[in-house]
Amino acid sequence: MSLPTWWKGGVLFIILLAGLAAPLLAAPSREELTHAPGEVLVRWADSTAKSMPEVQAAREALRARMGARVLGSVPQLGVERWRVRELSVSQTVARLSASPLVAWAEPNYYIYLPERDLPQMSGLSLPVNTLRGYLLPNDPYYGSYAQRYLQRLGVETAWNITQGRPDIVVAVVDTGVDCAHEDLRGACWTNPREVPNNGVDDDGNGYVDDVGGWNFAYERPDPGDVHYHGTHVAGIIAARTNNGVGIAGMAGNVTIMPLGVFSPQGVGTYYDLIRAILYAADNGAHVINMSLGATTYSLGEALAVEYAARRGILLVAAAGNNGSNRYFYPAAHAQVIGVAATDASDWVAGFSNRGDFVSVAAPGVSVISTIPGSRYGALSGTSMASPHVAGLAALVLSRNPRLPAEEVRRLIETHAQDQVGPPTVDTPGWDPYYGYGRIHVGNTVSATEPSPASPLPPAPTAPQLPWRPACTDRIGNGGFEEGRTGWQGLAGRIVETPVYEGTRALRLSATEGGSVWQEVTLPATTLRATFFMALRIETRDSGDGNTPTFPFDDWLVVRLVDENTGDALVLLRAGNTSDSVMYGLLWDEVVAVLSAEVLGSLRGRTLRLELETGSDGDSLETHFTVDAVRLCTVEGTPRAFLPWAVVGRPD
Repeated sequence: MSLPTWWKGGVLFIILLAGLAAPLLAAPSREELTHAPGEVLVRWADSTAKSMPEVQAAREALRARMGARVLGSVPQLGVERWRVRELSVSQTVARLSASPLVAWAEPNYYIYLPERDLPQMSGLSLPVNTLRGYLLPNDPYYGSYAQRYLQRLGVETAWNITQGRPDIVVAVVDTGVDCAHEDLRGACWTNPREVPNNGVDDDGNGYVDDVGGWNFAYERPDPGDVHYHGTHVAGIIAARTNNGVGIAGMAGNVTIMPLGVFSPQGVGTYYDLIRAILYAADNGAHVINMSLGATTYSLGEALAVEYAARRGILLVAAAGNNGSNRYFYPAAHAQVIGVAATDASDWVAGFSNRGDFVSVAAPGVSVISTIPGSRYGALSGTSMASPHVAGLAALVLSRNPRLPAEEVRRLIETHAQDQVGPPTVDTPGWDPYYGYGRIHVGNTVSATEPSPASPLPPAPTAPQLPWRPACTDRIGNGGFEEGRTGWQGLAGRIVETPVYEGTRALRLSATEGGSVWQEVTLPATTLRATFFMALRIETRDSGDGNTPTFPFDDWLVVRLVDENTGDALVLLRAGNTSDSVMYGLLWDEVVAVLSAEVLGSLRGRTLRLELETGSDGDSLETHFTVDAVRLCTVEGTPRAFLPWAVVGRPD
């Protein structure tokens, strides 16, 4: 694959782009505000030795001493979820962190969607369809919506050609989907290689009983909607057409693959997003819709996007609701169609991000769609614009399933309608507000050459569990338990609270600036390196940076630097406005998996692993606390292996 010479990493969490003023589910109690009561996550230190009887016995003895009950596990990660009763969670974590059997332990943390990102939503009581003069489905809410949006997109022209086909699968990576909704019945995907409810991973893809998809946030084969957002997105794509109820989706006969990556509060992790992208790519999806994102860049996410794109999957994502010129991922990845939002007058929405990563625009203001419980509601956001494009892609592929993803994208961009908005922003040709224009469904589908009448190519075969051999940690004192021993530079100070593991961590001030570093050597035979770091951001600065690629006033950069040549590999860029979290972000995990191709000429050299902070010079402070810094390498003769590792916490 073609990769840049340096990369930016990311804090591992993602935020939904639309929501509800008050959660559909009850708010957590005061006791639950930081973590699930009585629950800890434990990762064993030596996963390669887990089958040894003496190791198993020692682990069971430790569980007994802690008075713990195992609620669940992720065997390939060596992680268990415990409930403890005899000690407090903090006492349990402290004792487990001191055990040589345990790599790390932590509370089963919650993270939340900031309330300022939540628009209004309500149930609807709309007039039945009374429009005349063009092709109309009998869905009662279609008339009201068509007058404002769909008619101008030319959907009736497209629907005279195709309304989708069931063997085209669109993965909805979101909060899950209410597949029992009256307007989505029959729309959801079924895994043909899995036997229901037998407790066996029949297809060997690493997920037991994943008959209808997977909830990655809760590690369960139930991708039902835990929020409402995913059901709204799914309805825009594939609400059944001409069924006499509700609305009409863009491609009412295609199939939805529901994949949950969020909690009921609407926040998830990059770790779960990465796994969901891989799952969709390996289990037969043709299009992946991601109405989600973050301003920080994740190398793991980039590799997952690359993985899906190489397998011919079309990826579509929301451009973000910051209302500014700033990169929003995954939409800003080159392989992804980034979608801006327009209103019923074709004016770009004020909340919609702009920039050189915007490909097209689509309706995203007061969009009517399905919500759980066979209800309907209106939401605004680029979250709503993205599924319009995913649905259009599904129609194009229904017309010609053999088209490569690049050609589907070209058709969508080429036949978008230009200069539909204010001339000051919707300029001729591509522009940063509308991209190539607001999508036109009728023109795009009409321009698609039909394929010969032949069956679809077979879906990709799912791989076995990711290859993850033992590796060698190249960092000394990565937990700062010995203070600054092994680290050079004067930035930051050692603290005893907060800590991620052990008893110490390093706190860096953006205002004071400076760097700390440690020399590491990457063997010339390195096949892969995995970088890991726990990070906590605390800020009172809401200011933005001056460039869309680095939108921070206060910032932290982690990189590998060759001092002799100046070559650098950036592992992480994070800052005060990372993912819209304003103050007191709980510990999160940064993971970057670097293949030999990414590492390139850095192999065989002595490098500096450097952590550097800086600010714009104002008095609003941001602190970055880091802990558990690790750089783990695998050496040997090149062999076939998957270009990622599943590392981190299954939140």
